[in-house]
Amino acid sequence: MTAAGSENAAWSTSSGTHTMTITQTITHLPVVKAHVVAGQIHDASDDVVMIRLEGTNLFVEGGGDELGTLNPTYSLGTRFTVKLVAGGGRIRVYYEDLATPKVDIASTSTGCYFKAGAYTQSNPMQGDAPSAYGEVVIHALAVTHL
Repeated sequence: MTAAGSENAAWSTSSGTHTMTITQTITHLPVVKAHVVAGQIHDASDDVVMIRLEGTNLFVEGGGDELGTLNPTYSLGTRFTVKLVAGGGRIRVYYEDLATPKVDIASTSTGCYFKAGAYTQSNPMQGDAPSAYGEVVIHALAVTHL
């Protein structure tokens, strides 16, 4: 949101530089489908890139494809920092080393906005109990638009 929450955020990956840096810890996954999204760039209609944990594999997903591994042996409770930078028609994702991107892809998306939190990828139709949950602790979050 912008304008103190009165307008939807909507920026382009081709204009300006848009950055979200999150220091977070994934602390719990649903039991049956152990998947959670912990941060993402969404455009006007769908997700563009997601920071996703499936079991122990922490990776970047986009368009239903794994775009790059961040940590193949992530352990629940491990604190990490990830930075998503969109600009110049590209999206770069950094993990721990905030100077060298782990993922760098072309993107010409519009109507974009950042999301951070616990987006559980399971529900009772996936076989999990109604009480199943994912949990992400956000220690620090910074967003800039230049």
